[in-house]
Amino acid sequence: MPHNILVVDDDVRQIDAYKSLFSQGDDESADALDTLESFFSEAKPNSKGDTKAQLFSHFKLNTAVQGDEAIEKVSACLEAETPIKVAFIDVRMPPGMNGLDAAKKIREMDSRIYIVMVTAYSDFDLSEITQSLQENVLFIRKPFQTEEVEQMALNFVRAWDKDRYIEQVTHTLGDKVKQNLFDASMYEVSNSLLAILADKVNAQAGLISYLSTEFEVLPEQKPDYKEITQTIFGEAQHLSQMVSSLQRLSMSSDKVMVFSLRDLVNYILSLMPELNALPDHIQFEIECHLDQEVTFYLPYSCLILAVSAVIRNALDSVFSQALKTAGFKGSIRLLVEKEGENAIIKLIDNGVGVNKSDLNKVFYDGYSKKEKHSGVGLTLVQQFINRVSGETALYSAGRDKGVEVRLQFPFRIDMT
Repeated sequence: MPHNILVVDDDVRQIDAYKSLFSQGDDESADALDTLESFFSEAKPNSKGDTKAQLFSHFKLNTAVQGDEAIEKVSACLEAETPIKVAFIDVRMPPGMNGLDAAKKIREMDSRIYIVMVTAYSDFDLSEITQSLQENVLFIRKPFQTEEVEQMALNFVRAWDKDRYIEQVTHTLGDKVKQNLFDASMYEVSNSLLAILADKVNAQAGLISYLSTEFEVLPEQKPDYKEITQTIFGEAQHLSQMVSSLQRLSMSSDKVMVFSLRDLVNYILSLMPELNALPDHIQFEIECHLDQEVTFYLPYSCLILAVSAVIRNALDSVFSQALKTAGFKGSIRLLVEKEGENAIIKLIDNGVGVNKSDLNKVFYDGYSKKEKHSGVGLTLVQQFINRVSGETALYSAGRDKGVEVRLQFPFRIDMT
């Protein structure tokens, strides 16, 4: 892809001189460079025209004689996905807008452009230009040496290319961090689930052993036999559901897929069996204020993990409060609602609460005030919300006052 350069100057002789410098390597390059040299200053012609022609053979020059025309050129190049990398802009260009105003508008359109402000006057000083354009800007006065223009163009296009490379690397690293975070969350869920699976398998093995060694199924023993076998059957069925949920969660990864509200609730419950075995002093309830067959088109596993993380956080909160408050009755409510075109999930608990000074930090990457916790869960919540262009909110009146977490997100995202 050629290096797109923009020159903005109301003097057509200057435009012609720039054209000579940034020629595409034709046979007249050396003579053209001499012309530019003599126009800008009284320096002797450069004898290395062939080498320079080679250097600039990949440059493409765009020209404009007024600021408005320059803005149109920048816009057209952006639309064609061949952005301007460096712009040489004359400061004084009557009767239209001055070069500094044009540069500001261009920078608003594309913040990546390197800008060189050119003037023979003292209309603006360096500090004013720097303050207006902030970064990636230089200031030169006429007359100037050809080498100045050459070096600025070459250095700036290389800097522009390096900036894009760094952006690409940063984006790749960001994706890897997100994937690692997703994998870490998957591990936390899987590790907890596998521990529960092991307990259930051991319990079934004990029951089977007891059945085989202690019972001869006589008519009078049939009621007890039936009760035990039903217990084994129920545990096996629950175990099967948990394994199925874990398999689906692993296979779907973070893919966007169609699922119903009923699917969402059932899979969360099967992945968090502790919700079905809470102590009497901790109550968990789900309230769905919309049709359970309503469908979503979202990253399935990411949503499952996000909601699970919020629930686990609430469980930790109420259990912590129960440990320090005699007679405490813990309450966790999961509400699913619709607001306009968005789904709303609220998780309300009466646990330890959050200090007001920490409310805006809860969803920060890796933030946690709990011992031996990494903050991965709530970070994953924020990543899911960012991915689907939703919103998070957290309310708490302070320590020991409980928390309300509010997740707002669309029912579907457009993948086109």
